Amino acid sequence: MSTPLSPISLLLAVLAGMSAMALPVPGDSGARGTRHLELTADNAGQVHEVGISLHHSTSLVFDAPLLRGGVAVEDERLVAVAVNEARGMVMLLPSGVPLDRPLWLTVRFADEHVPESVTFRLVARLSRAEQEVRVARRPRSAGSFQQEARQERERAERCEAHLARTQVESRRRESLTDLFDAGLVVEGKTLLVRNLKKDITQRSGDALLVRTAYSYRSETMARVAVELKMKNDGTQPWTVGEVAELVSKEGARLPVLGVWPREPLAPGKSSRVVVEAEATRAQSQGTFLLVLTEADGPRTVTVHGVVFP
Repeated sequence: MSTPLSPISLLLAVLAGMSAMALPVPGDSGARGTRHLELTADNAGQVHEVGISLHHSTSLVFDAPLLRGGVAVEDERLVAVAVNEARGMVMLLPSGVPLDRPLWLTVRFADEHVPESVTFRLVARLSRAEQEVRVARRPRSAGSFQQEARQERERAERCEAHLARTQVESRRRESLTDLFDAGLVVEGKTLLVRNLKKDITQRSGDALLVRTAYSYRSETMARVAVELKMKNDGTQPWTVGEVAELVSKEGARLPVLGVWPREPLAPGKSSRVVVEAEATRAQSQGTFLLVLTEADGPRTVTVHGVVFP
């Protein structure tokens, strides 16, 4: 009396028989019940559904070798799996326990091309299972992705360079009419200017030294500004942060609207720094203390004696 074969033994025996046969090429109509599936780099993350049913086997046939140990089913107690990695074959045989939920099957390929793997969703069907699913892979190498990424970086760099040139050209085209467009010149009213060189003093030890200083007031809107030409007298680069303070002797603070520019100032180099604030003529009377902060550090620069015209 012969001993019945276990599901795994049976599947292995079937796989061995299939390995000896010539396989139809992908695209052949094949036997009835054969489904063809194509894997590409674009659908690499997609989950593909495969119908299975009790006591009926389903074979997955790939056109590429599989990674050794790279085939995994969510629960082998519910579905027996036999694999021939070299031939790219996987056979599934559900056990006698009815499936009350889908199971996940992952298959990884032996080469390093993309897609590296494919995921199947095994779904129980009352009708006969899918007999065979033939998977044709249209891979892309990792090198092709690296080349594409390199091309995208070069394209981004070209766009950034073009934008920088455009901004420079735009600044070069600025003219007096821009003052009218900004509302800074209205019926003879414009900006009032004061030279602050004799008014200001600095805290000892500041890395940025003020060479020239001017203050401005708009006659057409509630705006004031301080323009400083500063030299980096230290040994480290200094980048002005977006936070600045204008404080009166009485402790009143003017709302600072912006600090420009915020580019690194190298040691020994000079640059212009402009601080704009919102203030009426009454609010900006008196003497103010200006404090500039470092963008990425704890250092500050303090300027005393700021007076607006």
